[in-house]
Amino acid sequence: MKKNYIGLSCTMHDSALAILNEHGEVLFAEATERYLQNKRAINCQPDQSVRISKLIKEYCDPDADLVLAETWSDSSAETFTRVYDDVMKVSEGVENFPQSLKEVQNIVQYVAHSQVRFPELTGQTLKYEYDFLDGYTGKISSRRYDHHLTHAATACFSSPYDEAVCAVVDGTGEGTATNFYIYRDGKLEEIPGQSQEGLGSLGAFYVYVCLACGFGALTGEEWKVMGLAPYGKKDPELYDIMRSMIEVEGLAIKQPTDGRFERAIQALYERRRAPDAPLLDSADMAHTGQLVFCEIIEELLSNLHDLGLSDNLVLGGGCALNSAENGLLTERTGFKNLHVYSAPADDGNALGAAQLAFYEDNPDKVPEADFQSPYLGSKMSDLALESLVKFSGIQNIQKFPGEIHKKAAALLAEGKIIGWVQGRAEFGPRALGNRSILADPRRKDMKDNINARVKFREEFRPFAPSILDEYGEMYFENYQRSPYMERTLVFREEVRDRIPAVVHENGTGRLQSVKREWNERYYDLISEFNALTDVPVLLNTSFNIMGKPIIHSVEDAIAVFYTTGLDALVIDDYLITK
Repeated sequence: MKKNYIGLSCTMHDSALAILNEHGEVLFAEATERYLQNKRAINCQPDQSVRISKLIKEYCDPDADLVLAETWSDSSAETFTRVYDDVMKVSEGVENFPQSLKEVQNIVQYVAHSQVRFPELTGQTLKYEYDFLDGYTGKISSRRYDHHLTHAATACFSSPYDEAVCAVVDGTGEGTATNFYIYRDGKLEEIPGQSQEGLGSLGAFYVYVCLACGFGALTGEEWKVMGLAPYGKKDPELYDIMRSMIEVEGLAIKQPTDGRFERAIQALYERRRAPDAPLLDSADMAHTGQLVFCEIIEELLSNLHDLGLSDNLVLGGGCALNSAENGLLTERTGFKNLHVYSAPADDGNALGAAQLAFYEDNPDKVPEADFQSPYLGSKMSDLALESLVKFSGIQNIQKFPGEIHKKAAALLAEGKIIGWVQGRAEFGPRALGNRSILADPRRKDMKDNINARVKFREEFRPFAPSILDEYGEMYFENYQRSPYMERTLVFREEVRDRIPAVVHENGTGRLQSVKREWNERYYDLISEFNALTDVPVLLNTSFNIMGKPIIHSVEDAIAVFYTTGLDALVIDDYLITK
């Protein structure tokens, strides 16, 4: 019987849905936040959105059985109940229990109680609606997989390697916040000897740093810590406090049980930035926190490499989004090659769960070790575009089939800021040339201009360079190909003055390498800009404003365009100017 596989990322944040056909090909993958336009989609199940029936009709075979694959195992409720109980016990017998720990407990209580129920509900809408889908005759079944195993599947099955070791480093999983696997011939095998006692969490550590900087953890503001860190310096006192919170022993990250951890959190709480204080007051906190994060993960991964299993490293889990550290791993851990997919965090697990189900049913098939496209999401509606042209009353809208990249490149070279929407949306948190805001990196004031006029976000936040891959060595020291904007590298000194808008405070850039076979239209746009300016780089940032997800629809794009300082908007072959 023919089967289609639907992966459901069922963590209470960053939920997502992925669909595979009977051959294991990825037909669709997208985070719930995009459709709902609700940042991180907290407590919004991936199957709750009203479009689920439409997706089944669009991508699934009408006579196929549907296999639902979810990203937490049957024992996940027990895991979160245990985590909650352990955290609550911290306060027992503590006189004048610190307010800082009460706040941490409140966050853990919310996450744990939400997560216990969330996987149970995920998939219910799909099962209910399936009976009402005209023409569908198959059956529907469900499977559940260990959370970190789905992280590993997404990471490894998208990699260009036939063999590798995989490290999943996360906030929490099922009994541990880290897991390690050997990946060979399409099979994942957990590395034995991983300690399950006294485990700490590198992801949780970064949350504490985020809170101490005065940023929001549940709203996903860890990005701000990473962006702010280069503006600060190492604070010896803070370093000692943070280093006492977490330590490495072999392949285990451990949290001290002698009271040091609780005292450290209290010390961070007492030094956290006040809500009305300047953001740069937290720069030393961010810098020191990032430094400790790097030291811990480098020690952990060096220990992994010392096992002698492979020189190829595949990284998954939320900590794999720390691009500043990713760019350092191959020179500091012994690994020669690194792969991080475009969606290494919990949204990407929808893809991993679906793939685990497929390969469980097809054990003789092996994933192709090749570039995995991130362009797996929704397209712009043709009907919405036609209606925009017909009914909007916009006078300055034109269509340029085959020439749109030339028109856009000319505007960029003139200093215009452009919303650029093409083809299918990217899977993962980063815009990779299909849902992007683009600008000329040569203009020194462009960073401040976009932060103030378009993104409405903090002035220290950097922007990414999209660079033609063949020019990578010319612009970056120790160039590493970065197709998913997943690592940060150091710009060569001699090119920094040419592209100041994408050079961060410490001389780095979180780059996206662009090849024509990966994204033809975006490559042609940058090539045309290079022909006009002799610079093979564009400033690239996600098409959204601060606090909102990347745009999903024509209506979203138009709303951002007319309520921000964007100068032009490109949707497929259409150009709108102000």
